[in-house]
Amino acid sequence: MVWIQKILFVGDLLQLPPVNGRPVFKKISNKLVKTRLGAANAVNIWKETVEYDELKINERQKGDETFFKMLDFVRHGCLTEETIDTLKSRIFKVSIQEKYKELESEGTNPPICLFSKVNACQKINELMLESLETEKIELASVDVDESGSTAKFDKKQKKN
Repeated sequence: MVWIQKILFVGDLLQLPPVNGRPVFKKISNKLVKTRLGAANAVNIWKETVEYDELKINERQKGDETFFKMLDFVRHGCLTEETIDTLKSRIFKVSIQEKYKELESEGTNPPICLFSKVNACQKINELMLESLETEKIELASVDVDESGSTAKFDKKQKKN
């Protein structure tokens, strides 16, 4: 049975690598194909089966050519000294909490914080909780998954 359908892939393939995997456009090794599929030879599935159209107009940074070029260098892993210096110049000279408060005071909506690492997110959450002027209440929770299995979470952290 031949399966012929159209699939639309949307995204920037250079932006994020697959979790615990290789980029989709890299050739799969013969060993991996044999292990996973029982076949003898590897094929570059991406090049042999996918036809793509590259979007050439960048709408997000179209008004700032310098920033656009800098981001392009970063996504390709080709950093120039100028790019590194520019990025270093934009490092906050204050704590994340202070920067958050500064941004919060400038607008009507609170800033949205995105972090690449869990520990950085936990740190800002702890700092923001410490800054609240209300009584701390700790609650234990029970997590129930689709199978009905439960896990109890009652990890309590002491506030110094």
